[in-house]
Amino acid sequence: MSQNKSVNRLFLAVVMIYIGGSFGLSMLTAWIPALSELPIYVSLLISQSLIFVPCFVYCKAKHIRILELVPYRKIGPSTIVLIVICTYLMYPLIVVLNAVSMLFSNSGTASVMEMMQGQSLILNVLFMALLPACVEEFMFRGVLFQTYRKSKMLPAILLSGFLFGCMHLNLNQFIYAFALGVYLAFLVEATGSIFSSMIAHFTLNFTSVMMTSALPYLYDIMGINQEVELQQVQPGGYAATMESVQLAGFLIGIMFWLVIAIGSTCAAIGLYIAICKINGRWAYVKGMFKRGSRERLITVPLALGLVLVFAFMGFSLYLEWAVA
Repeated sequence: MSQNKSVNRLFLAVVMIYIGGSFGLSMLTAWIPALSELPIYVSLLISQSLIFVPCFVYCKAKHIRILELVPYRKIGPSTIVLIVICTYLMYPLIVVLNAVSMLFSNSGTASVMEMMQGQSLILNVLFMALLPACVEEFMFRGVLFQTYRKSKMLPAILLSGFLFGCMHLNLNQFIYAFALGVYLAFLVEATGSIFSSMIAHFTLNFTSVMMTSALPYLYDIMGINQEVELQQVQPGGYAATMESVQLAGFLIGIMFWLVIAIGSTCAAIGLYIAICKINGRWAYVKGMFKRGSRERLITVPLALGLVLVFAFMGFSLYLEWAVA
């Protein structure tokens, strides 16, 4: 069996386990109300375990050393600083993509904000910033990308990013996570180390946690009722819930951020080249698209996994719009 087909079976298994585990946990909570009182961090730990454990079992079953699929290379302090700056330069693009998706669905953003409200800042950083940065990078820039890249580099980068977006299982997060996944794969190639993508991933998650934690203080300063404000985030996407004047203002805001995103993304590309050069990999990165084999990346198990993902996303979107 080819490595691509084998790792695609892993993706299908993770999708089935993740969706099945989510449904199972929901049913258990309905039958045993006491489970709903468990800390949110238990759910976060379970959800990340549903990703990590199958990947770990896959490596053991295939007799693959973990380090073979987790490229390690020491990166210096200057590289870390540049990665953080580069990631923040990509942030406006993520804001634009997130805003566009929120026209049609805002369930992902709303659920994340709701989970973090009133929780411990330290635990939020650990379970919503650090843990996903390690586990998700292990699967997507580790197991999946490191396997796909042996075939063709550009398709491997795009496919691993696409699957990263898919695993968020909602339209709201899928779009910007796809772009983020592509950026993270490029970072791994720029440094030769998965630590670079973990740092960038953590940076974005940490920023989200800090911004959400700061919202109550900002609301107090501005005299806004936080509970009322959160209740106004209705399911169904802003295109379905906003008045025409509000929607027009929202679209103008997207255009404003788009101008910023174009400039900041160009600056991020320049910084990315600097990261490549500092790590002595610029010549390699320029030529990495010329290498590879003709082994197919898309196989039946992967197609089945994608069908399940988009069926779940479509059903969730239908329910969201039905409620709206």
